[in-house]
Amino acid sequence: TAKWGLQIAEMIFQTRSSTNVKNQLLLYKVHKKTRSGRTMDKKPVTRKDIAELCEVSISVVSRALNNSGYVEESKRKKIIATAERLGYVPQPVAMSLQERRTKQLLYYCKDLNNEYYLDMYRGMCQAANERGYLVTVSGVMAFERIKDTMVDGIIMPNEDMTSYYMKKGGKNYYLPIVSASFCNVADIPKSVPLVETDMYKAMEIALNYLNSTGHKIIAYGFPYDMDNQNSRYLAYKDYIRKVIGNAGWGKYVLAIHRNAMKNDPRIAPFSEDLPGHSMYQEEDFFGKGKLAAQIFIERKLDATAVICFNDEFAIGMIRGFQELSVKVPEQISVMGIDGTGTRKYLSPTLTTINMFPQKQGQECANILIDMIEKTNKRYMVHIKPKLQLGESVKNLRV
Repeated sequence: TAKWGLQIAEMIFQTRSSTNVKNQLLLYKVHKKTRSGRTMDKKPVTRKDIAELCEVSISVVSRALNNSGYVEESKRKKIIATAERLGYVPQPVAMSLQERRTKQLLYYCKDLNNEYYLDMYRGMCQAANERGYLVTVSGVMAFERIKDTMVDGIIMPNEDMTSYYMKKGGKNYYLPIVSASFCNVADIPKSVPLVETDMYKAMEIALNYLNSTGHKIIAYGFPYDMDNQNSRYLAYKDYIRKVIGNAGWGKYVLAIHRNAMKNDPRIAPFSEDLPGHSMYQEEDFFGKGKLAAQIFIERKLDATAVICFNDEFAIGMIRGFQELSVKVPEQISVMGIDGTGTRKYLSPTLTTINMFPQKQGQECANILIDMIEKTNKRYMVHIKPKLQLGESVKNLRV
């Protein structure tokens, strides 16, 4: 019987220490068979099983399968071969790991109407094309399908999505991954390279510019609730508390979110705020910007300018003010953060902080391809924000 066979194998293992006997025993434990040879037990193969068969540590197996970090080439090949033999590696990914590359990168992005992420994609395509790769896009966050996807690596649009992907099992798909970053706190493994734009610094540049043009009391258009620890919001909060004091500053935060507007029916259309929806549903920054303009007027704020979470929110806010017959910038100044191409189609053209999304996309693609081709690896790239002037801010000093 299977039980007797296992006991006999263990007895042999106790008296002999050869690698072959140990391997046979481990294989027997992983794939117990019936007399007909058919599998009885579908116990999942683990990295520990592979590590024991290859006589390496589990961390070495992880680095080899994730294609992240140094592993001696002979050991890497043995680990991959063992993983395939045990059925641990899905076939499409196994082909990629054996260096029969698809020359395709996958960009996960649920916000396909967000111009910033589209500008990033344009940069990725440019960089990938120069190195003989294609970039495909998925707007569906069905990460379990990755095992059937023929790609060589993955690019994530932000830290939250990367953290979510890793927690949902991405670390088990052993594909190299690169993430765009915006200086927000997230639980991401150190092995994942980040292409970072400093959003805290971007907010400081925006506020300093508004100060230089005579604006002191400045409101903030924000698509999340006031408990959110987004770096842009933290920089704004540091500023407004110095201007207003610790009491009363909260009214200047136009937090357009279900948690901040629980009794307001106007928040109902924004279903992305519902629990569990934020990772799967596109965010309507434009619509929230329009609503923020209404809230600003209703609160009768004495702010002379509004700095918005991003360009799309700012464009929505300008549209909202225009529909309320409030002139921008004559009556209220509006500023964004992003530097997307759509700003030039707006009247007045939007003053913003350019985060260089195309450059961020290019860096993401180049770093990922470097990982795939095992050339020089960079774990952190910083992109400096820069003021980009438009017509949406009035100079009060003139």
